[in-house]
Amino acid sequence: MNQMQGSLKWAAWSFATVACSLAFGGEQVSLWEPVDPFRVAMATADPVDLADGPDPEAYRPSCVELPAVSVASGCTAVESCGGFTGGAEVIFFKPFGEASQTGQQVIAFSNADSFLPAWRLWGGWSDAEGLGFRVRWWQYDQFSTGTNLGVDFTSRLIFQKLDVEATQRVQYRSWDILYSGGVTWIGNEMALDASNVVGTDRWRLDAAGVTVGLQGIRRSHRFEHWRLQGSSQFSGVFGNGIAQTVADPIGDQPSSMGAILEFSVGPRWERSIGGGATAFAGGNAEAQYWMTGLGAVEDGVTPDGQGPLGLVGLSFNVGIRR
Repeated sequence: MNQMQGSLKWAAWSFATVACSLAFGGEQVSLWEPVDPFRVAMATADPVDLADGPDPEAYRPSCVELPAVSVASGCTAVESCGGFTGGAEVIFFKPFGEASQTGQQVIAFSNADSFLPAWRLWGGWSDAEGLGFRVRWWQYDQFSTGTNLGVDFTSRLIFQKLDVEATQRVQYRSWDILYSGGVTWIGNEMALDASNVVGTDRWRLDAAGVTVGLQGIRRSHRFEHWRLQGSSQFSGVFGNGIAQTVADPIGDQPSSMGAILEFSVGPRWERSIGGGATAFAGGNAEAQYWMTGLGAVEDGVTPDGQGPLGLVGLSFNVGIRR
């Protein structure tokens, strides 16, 4: 009986071995070893000719295929593919002038020596490789009154600046960096009326030149929606100015030049609002230094239009990127 059972087991084993061999193309496969499907697929797959190498374009995703990436690992698909951006900003500036040895700042004769609002608008576009353009307009235009030594003064201080720039945006680790450069136009004016004098003292500079800038936005790994932003801008301008006073009504100043330095730093909050768009809002501490060109210095009694001016304040901005 035991011999018959052994014969039946041997016959069943032989039949199973032959069946597996036929199923896998004649290859001997042991029933005691697991079958590797990858090895079997490679053995039966058609050969591939790689002499010319793979097509790199076949592995390059388009912008619409890029998935959203977490803050910790990089930028979002919208940032990678470029697009439009724009925003508005209000800045509360306090002006400063250079005091002379014989007098005080003309600005100090009025309540312009306080934080007063200015505004800025900007918009731009970039392609998937970060190359684009940007247009910015900034204006500060304030009237104010004050009294000095029994004399009532009314002063007006104007700053205007238009930048048209080419931009290049790059990413380095947790930083989004924007390089910019282009042309700029400025218009600055200061007017002063005194109650004891008939007439107006007025200084004006209209100039154009070049501008370069650098902006950086640092993504936070800990706080997903928060950023740290900072920027700097330098402009060199050349144009014509006038310095008309009651004593000298014709005071043309041709071939004038000036330089402007701008700095800002502060936090920024961002959040996706759907449709491939991201909204942002932030605040900055900002300072500007306008060298030569327009001045606000009083030399004795008559103001002198050759000194530098400074602006320091806080700004609040909102915008959208799509």
